[in-house]
Amino acid sequence: MRNLSALLFVLLLCSLQLVSSGESPSLCYMMLSVFYCENYQCTQASKAALKICCPALTQMKLPLKRIVSYNWTSSECSIKAVVFNMISGKTICVDPASDWVNDHVKAVDQRTKGPATGN
Repeated sequence: MRNLSALLFVLLLCSLQLVSSGESPSLCYMMLSVFYCENYQCTQASKAALKICCPALTQMKLPLKRIVSYNWTSSECSIKAVVFNMISGKTICVDPASDWVNDHVKAVDQRTKGPATGN
């Protein structure tokens, strides 16, 4: 939404420049170029953030109360893993085939979704 607002603002400025002056729209082109470059870089950064790969897996059972959230590794990675995000800010890669990992994933899902409400 912020990107759309910024784009509309840039287009408004370009329109005002073109209407109010007989000069070439070089400022308009420059602003649109900056807007495009910023958004392109943000898009590339978000795609890179989605591709999480683990070089190795830990065998240590992690305490559930220290886990904030989790992600799965990208399908492009050679090792399939669950990546737990810890309170400390660390990310720890674990084997999804381990029973305790599946239990922890379910518990984190329940915690983040909140209690179920019945009607």
